[in-house]
Amino acid sequence: MDFVEGILGMSDLFGGLSDDEINKLLPLCREKVYQSGTVIFSEGDPCHTMYIVASGKVALEMKLHIGRTEEIATIDTITRGGCLCCSGLIDPYVLTATGRTLEKTELIALDAAELLGLLEENCETGYKMMSSLAKVTSLRLQSARETAGHVLSLIFHDFKAPLAAVDTANRLILGGYVGEISEEQTSMLQGSSKRISTLLSLVTNIIDVTKVIAKDLAMSKISLEQVVMDSVELMQPLAQEKGLQLKTELNYSLSPVYGAQDRLKQVLINLLSNAIKFTPSGGTVVVKAKDGTDDIQVEVVDTGRGIPTEELPKIFDDFYRGLDLDERGAGLGLSIAKRIIEAHQGKIWAVSPCPGSDKGSQFVFTLPKAER
Repeated sequence: MDFVEGILGMSDLFGGLSDDEINKLLPLCREKVYQSGTVIFSEGDPCHTMYIVASGKVALEMKLHIGRTEEIATIDTITRGGCLCCSGLIDPYVLTATGRTLEKTELIALDAAELLGLLEENCETGYKMMSSLAKVTSLRLQSARETAGHVLSLIFHDFKAPLAAVDTANRLILGGYVGEISEEQTSMLQGSSKRISTLLSLVTNIIDVTKVIAKDLAMSKISLEQVVMDSVELMQPLAQEKGLQLKTELNYSLSPVYGAQDRLKQVLINLLSNAIKFTPSGGTVVVKAKDGTDDIQVEVVDTGRGIPTEELPKIFDDFYRGLDLDERGAGLGLSIAKRIIEAHQGKIWAVSPCPGSDKGSQFVFTLPKAER
């Protein structure tokens, strides 16, 4: 059992346990060997057994549903010391991935129910192991999200070119470059172009949400004041069309920030677009910016319907679209805004209703000052 004890001691799940604690696990362990290409467990099945990889490699695979198509993506590869089937300790005890060997693999298997019983009897051991389990699960979730994002980015990147080609063809026809068309045909093509533009915007957002990281941003020392003014000028016609006041309250001696101007403009346009969309006619949207000690704080404040309290923790999540809003997008705008601000080493959050009021929303982000 020395071999098994050694594997458990260096594993990501049991590595924090003492020798005595590991010795108590040994009676639960058994060694198993699988040939290359073997499916050890399948996504969606009940989880009765947990494993530690002693040698070899196991690919964790998940199903991705894209429309009516189902694809299989490898989200992680587990090697020596890595644990498998962590959900054997977490209700509802269902496997969240499929495990397939990539080469001849030896595993240490433990009965999940027996292990859970042992941890309940030894609270200190249970605490240590569940802390390790939380770290492992967090890393796996991050890996799964990155893989899913990468797959989506590749798929939607391939969608973008043909959509753009169809949009160009529609515009040529609408412009009369290929002959006259009837009023009814014009109306149909205009509707088609509008929907294609919406799809192109969605595709761009999906690609964006997978790639906005600091190393992808071309940063320089910029004036945040100018970014605000440009964004407000762009959104002013939309506000006027809806009968809203769009105003600014700026400290005109704002310190510069180190950032990607177009990306920060994208954040503000997104926040202003949402504020205008959800503020009724006669309301007000205000953009404020001021110097702090170490950073610049920008606020977009509206007098709209506000955000339900239960939704506030979720609004920056990917694809979150809200529970009771009539006008819903793809749920990516705020997620992208958050990624952009965090890539600038800043923070973004929302408050609703606005402080000192019983309505409206306040979106705030901060960016560190650039060294003068």
